[in-house]
Amino acid sequence: MTHMVTRAKALPRRLIQGGAAGDAGSAGGRVIASNVAVQLLARAITLSISVVTVSLTARTLDPTGYGVWSGASNFTGLFAVLTDLGLTTVAMQRMADDPEREHEWLGALAGGRVALSLLATVVCAASVPLLLSGAHNAHAVALVLTLTIPMFSAGALMTVFSARLRAGLVLSVSVLQSSLWLIAVIALAITNASVVQFAVAYVLLAVVIAAVQLQLTRRHARIAWRAGARLWRPLMRVAFPLGLAGVMITIYYQVDSVLLLQISGARQAGIYGAAYGFLGPLLLLPGSVMASFFPVLSAVIKPDPARARRLVQICADSMMIISLPILAGAIALAGPIIRLLYGPGFQGAAGLLPILMIAFVSICFGTIAGFLAPLIDRQWRLALYASIGAVANVALNLALIPSYRAYGSAWATVATELLTMALMLGTALRTLKLRLSLGSTLRTLALAAAMTGVMVLARPLGLVPAGLIGVLFYAAGLFVLRIVDWRELQAIRAQPVN
Repeated sequence: MTHMVTRAKALPRRLIQGGAAGDAGSAGGRVIASNVAVQLLARAITLSISVVTVSLTARTLDPTGYGVWSGASNFTGLFAVLTDLGLTTVAMQRMADDPEREHEWLGALAGGRVALSLLATVVCAASVPLLLSGAHNAHAVALVLTLTIPMFSAGALMTVFSARLRAGLVLSVSVLQSSLWLIAVIALAITNASVVQFAVAYVLLAVVIAAVQLQLTRRHARIAWRAGARLWRPLMRVAFPLGLAGVMITIYYQVDSVLLLQISGARQAGIYGAAYGFLGPLLLLPGSVMASFFPVLSAVIKPDPARARRLVQICADSMMIISLPILAGAIALAGPIIRLLYGPGFQGAAGLLPILMIAFVSICFGTIAGFLAPLIDRQWRLALYASIGAVANVALNLALIPSYRAYGSAWATVATELLTMALMLGTALRTLKLRLSLGSTLRTLALAAAMTGVMVLARPLGLVPAGLIGVLFYAAGLFVLRIVDWRELQAIRAQPVN
């Protein structure tokens, strides 16, 4: 008992430790599983907080004001992606693969991100009056949110801890940010603040979080600014196609809200933003899984390709287990969820939520391919496929929005995600000479379909009982159908995955 108490007291310290360079190369199954568990737990916390935050924001601003908030946020997000251009992914790979020069790769990442952030800020500010509608203070909100763009360079510094498989430290900052934003939104809601005041508060919070991220990085790692400058060229050479892909992916993630605001008005953008508000936080889940596996894959894909293929299969199984119950919940309970969180003014979003969750399932598998691209030297192929997706998404939105408004954007998102996922994942699997096993996939599909039926039958009991029954049914089914085997979980904890 004393030993368990001691371990429990030491747990918070272990979760937020900074680690050391080269930790990913020696990581076994237990470390990977622990890192994934920490990420999923933290993402569950931030997702829960985000649901409350989005609900309060939408209720305070009403559909029109929330449409401006959503459209302006996505507009600045189109320029925020220019602060990365693939540098973070490549730098993480280099830090995991070349730990002796970790400080130099971190310096290269820091310098590159600062330069790109300043450029993106100027371009975004100049583009607001030219490309964005000025109705309902949209110009003012976008210009204020432009000030958050330089803060992204501070967040990139935390990549060093992801490369060391120290997710706890990175995600503790995310939980802090979500918690502080919730407090700010509560205060804004009480005072019935305007959308411009929401934007100002968000900028102030971004400044605080950037300061915390910078201080944590300087405390646990060394940033070799001058030596890193010499690595800009090799870093950019690999990162540029990834950056191009990132720009295109961001376009088809976020341009729909901007086009809706321009073509159908703020109210339709607000209803769509309410449904899309679930998709944004959920994207952190597949990212969390791959962020845990990516440093290990970076270290083993060349010396041990067989192990890399087994890890990719585990990633695919994990994505299916994560995404399908979310889709099931959206199909069965979308109406009660939207009424609870947003109120009757946003009821039109209930039909959009299941559609966007279909896109989420596809995004989960596309995330695997996106992380694999630099490891299998398919960066340019990823950029090509993402460009095809961006063009298709804009064309579909322009064709569908005038007639179908928010529903047109939702189905355009689904079509785009399925297209790009099929192209990218197919290329990655062929390169790895891997054919994914479908046994677990089919059992998970059957279980998720049954979960949907169970929640539909339980819906008269209310949202919370129906959701809880569905979750318990799904969790039990994972073990009964041996989708998750308890003995395998014990083996992963006990020994490396090899």
